[in-house]
Amino acid sequence: MKRLNILLAAGILQLSAFCPLQAQNCEIHLMVAPVEQGEEVTDGFNEALMTRLEQAVSQTGIVADPNFSQFFITGKLTHFYKETLPGPPVQTALHSTLTLYVGDAVNQQIYATQAFEVRGVGNSPERAMLNAMQSLNGKNQKVQALIEKGKQKILDYYDKNYPTLISKAERAAAQNEYGEALYHLASIPECCRGYAEAYSMTVRLFTESLAREGRQLLQMAQAVYYADPSPAGAERAMQYLALIDPASPVQGDAAKLAQEIRKNSKSDYDFEYREKYKDGVALERARVDAARAIGVAWGNGQKPTTTNLMFVR
Repeated sequence: MKRLNILLAAGILQLSAFCPLQAQNCEIHLMVAPVEQGEEVTDGFNEALMTRLEQAVSQTGIVADPNFSQFFITGKLTHFYKETLPGPPVQTALHSTLTLYVGDAVNQQIYATQAFEVRGVGNSPERAMLNAMQSLNGKNQKVQALIEKGKQKILDYYDKNYPTLISKAERAAAQNEYGEALYHLASIPECCRGYAEAYSMTVRLFTESLAREGRQLLQMAQAVYYADPSPAGAERAMQYLALIDPASPVQGDAAKLAQEIRKNSKSDYDFEYREKYKDGVALERARVDAARAIGVAWGNGQKPTTTNLMFVR
């Protein structure tokens, strides 16, 4: 049996951390990808540059994602000149052009570019490169303009393509692939067209997933207990019942079975349906948060470990 209970458990943990709905929360993820060009690009340079880009991205209200994401920001060095300056001490001077790109890795499209002339001097080639990019930070107006332009392109992408994402979610749900369905719905930002439809569908599919998982767990509990009503069988059945979320439509039947088990076994098993979120709006939003957590967990399991951005080169 394909079960969602592990993902559901992870998602339900988010219920306790519920925060009120904020207007126009526009969460966008942008992958910060390393520069991959020849020996002149050292690990130290890449690490420092990615840290600066992550800080710049975060300052614009976008989530800087260290993992694979459809949308990315990266760089490319061109016109690389390096010379050794006589000492003492002997130093290295370099002059290059660093072009930053924001784009779509899945559809292989570039959304925005900005070139920066960088110069630096240091007591080693790497130190010279690190000194050369001091001006590349979140306060640099050109960097901010680049990210903002890319952000708008990403929002335009969702405004245009949300029907496709919703259709993918519908097809996945029809095959009981709720993790995949919730992943597609969770990708649509609140500030984009289609979010209201995605939100409503998220609530519905999450409820369906709870119902399906709850029915499966209840059936397993019934099968175990009625096959073996001994204290050992009762304990195993109660373990299945404990996995059923209190919001599941089978809550009533599960409570009846739990009461029957307690009565027949004369044991005080720990089985309690907690009263959660009497406020209907809070409950619905909390369910959406949990559903998004399930979708994100599914998406993380599908992402490649390497990123092919050769089209940028």
